[in-house]
Amino acid sequence: MRGGWGAGLALVVAAGLGAAEEGRPRIALDEPVFDFGTVDRGARVDHTFRVPNRGGATLRIDHVKSSCGCTVAVLSEREVPPGGEARVAVSLDTARLAGRTTKTVNVYTNDPEAPVVGLSLAGQVVADLVLAPQPLYLGHIRRGEATRREVIVTSGRPGERYAVERVEPTSPHVHARLEPRPDGPGQRLLVEIDRDMALGHFNEQLTLHTTSPREPVLTLPVFGSVEGDVVVLPPQVTFGVLRGGAAPERDLYIRNRGARPLTVTSVTVPDDVVTYTLAAVQEGQEYRLTLRLRDGLKPGKVESRVEIFTDHPDEKRLVIPLYAIVRAGGRRG
Repeated sequence: MRGGWGAGLALVVAAGLGAAEEGRPRIALDEPVFDFGTVDRGARVDHTFRVPNRGGATLRIDHVKSSCGCTVAVLSEREVPPGGEARVAVSLDTARLAGRTTKTVNVYTNDPEAPVVGLSLAGQVVADLVLAPQPLYLGHIRRGEATRREVIVTSGRPGERYAVERVEPTSPHVHARLEPRPDGPGQRLLVEIDRDMALGHFNEQLTLHTTSPREPVLTLPVFGSVEGDVVVLPPQVTFGVLRGGAAPERDLYIRNRGARPLTVTSVTVPDDVVTYTLAAVQEGQEYRLTLRLRDGLKPGKVESRVEIFTDHPDEKRLVIPLYAIVRAGGRRG
């Protein structure tokens, strides 16, 4: 009797799981990675990924996001019925790539088991000259401090020797010096930033003139952020993908690294998206700004900003990006 009751319960549980499976979308990728083999730098790689729905409910694709500016993705349709499929056409521009490369496009869906799935293009990009690193990210630079980084230039084809002949900066605040590499073949490019460069993000580039007939000119992006006495951490607010439940909160910390006390005079937020509270962690030195998403936000992407105003003579206004993705149904925060 007890054994029969146990078997019956197992059948009920299995049937319940099967009904749950039929009542939800299920994304199933047969080819999450496409190997494009070996191509010369500058070639364009195109591939179309299939995104099938093998569940029992409509699969909704909110959006598709590329991992870098070198990839472009086009979605065929946003709603996929059970048994159907969407297609994501991905194009990869290899103009600034070299060596073994993997670039991923993320697909955001309403599949509860796979809200984000990746589609990747992978392969080898051959170039006459290889710059490492490329691009050159200088990170967060303290204004007034000396900043110098090096980029190594080497040949990308066995048996061929090409070199950089001269370098042209696009900004008077970015300086570059080319010299032989002291510890191996190739060259070393020393990049420096002026100590008095303006506060905020910068995005410059260096133009490299080479001896390569295939690539006579190369560009090296140089970017980063110059910070002063006041720093906000993290530098942006991301709430991620929201599925309902309690409204999420995020904390920003406003820190004073200068000698004089700092006061946060006011804060401006998108009132229809978030509320906020401001509290002093240490008066004059550090403040905590807590942001809370409002309930009942419309489905879609949220892209806004938070503005922080201080009494610092050179850093009176700080702008912090704010992002979120709200899904349909349920309580939103």
